[in-house]
Parts: sequence; structure tokens; C-alpha cells
Amino acid sequence: MKFEDWETISDNGSGKSAYHSIDEPTPAYEKMEVVVPRRPDQPARLKIAGATWGGVNVTEDVRAMISASETLALDMHTIHRVLVPDPLHGTVKTLTVLYQYEDQDDVHLLNTTEHVAPIIIFPAAHEHGPASLKTIDRPWKASPYSSVEIIAVLYGPKRIETPSVLEELSKFFEGRRGQIRMTNSYFKADTWPGKKKSWTVYFRFTQSKKIQCVTGLEDGALELPWSRE
Repeated sequence: MKFEDWETISDNGSGKSAYHSIDEPTPAYEKMEVVVPRRPDQPARLKIAGATWGGVNVTEDVRAMISASETLALDMHTIHRVLVPDPLHGTVKTLTVLYQYEDQDDVHLLNTTEHVAPIIIFPAAHEHGPASLKTIDRPWKASPYSSVEIIAVLYGPKRIETPSVLEELSKFFEGRRGQIRMTNSYFKADTWPGKKKSWTVYFRFTQSKKIQCVTGLEDGALELPWSRE
């Protein structure tokens, strides 16, 4: 499902959700558009919705790393020298990247740690790449009438899909609950024992075309750096 299709994924034509909740972020990002038509001899463009590194938004930095062949090479042993300044010097960090190729329907998510084998994002990477690279089938909604869609929640090297955690995030973005302290207790898991973890939430308001992202560090508070437009 393309980024732009997420505008209507919850609309079955009647203005109501076509599905129920599934059991199983820092400035906003606009829907990515291909402004210049692609020539037949050009590779499909790699579109990055957002990227975070050690609790810091690095979307523009990662977009600048895309090669002329529309691939993204990530040397996880030296990436701390590329994404500078290092947000947590001397601490092992995680990198998240939400992306899609313009000629594909699937949206993919990379969530990986430092000091692993080099990773290359290319059109078929999700088929041959590491376990840290996943395809996102659809966003999560707390109810048919929720105004928030949760695309992905990451805590340390793990993706969080616990419905009660996602529901509290949805309530927060809708203004129906107070501040959330991002702790092991809140996420109901210590996903990386003994490590200082970062967290990232990719989400969208259903009336908006923007995919948004908030990120920070373990024990920090989820606050208000997003837009409802």
C-alpha cells in the first residue's frame, strides 16, 4: 500500500472505517510526491518518510545518503561518523527508516542497531535483507472512529505491537490523555536489557496527508512536536 493510499485506508466509501483494530515522532513529513516524471532508463525512486537515530530525527541526513542508483548503503559500524553529531557518544544506538519505492505498493521499515553487518536498501531488499527489515501491511487504529492511525512503534531494536500500548498512544495524540513517560513499564517490555534505548512512533491523523514521527530516549516524555494539518 502506497504512502498516499493511507489517506483512505480507513474509509470504505461511507466515511467510516473498513476495518477494526489489529491485535497483532520532531516535525511532520508531507506525503512524498514524484515531481519530475521518471524516464524509462531511470531506477525507481526511493522515498523516505522518516528516519531516526538514537532518539534524534535524521530524515534529511538519510535522504541525502541515497545514491544515484536509488539505493541506500548503511555501514552500521561507521554510521556514527556520518550521522553527526553523535546523539549518544559511546552508546550503541538504533536506526529506523520508513521507506517505499515509487513503483511498489509495499511500505517497509528498517529498525537496526549499530555494529551489525552492512545493510543495503534496494527494491528487493525486503525479500533478501536482514530480519530487521519488515513490510508494514497497514496502520493500526484503536476504533473505526479514531482520528489517529499508528504506522509503527519502535522501542530499542523491537517493534511494539501490543494493542493496549498503541491505544494509549492514540489517545495521547487525540488529546484524550496526559503525558506519557516512555519506560519499560509503559511499553510492557525491556526490549534491550542493560542498554539505553530510544523510541520512535510513526503515525498519521486520518484527516491529514502527513506521515509524522516523534522520537526520544528511554525514560523521556512523549510531548507535542507535531502538526494536525
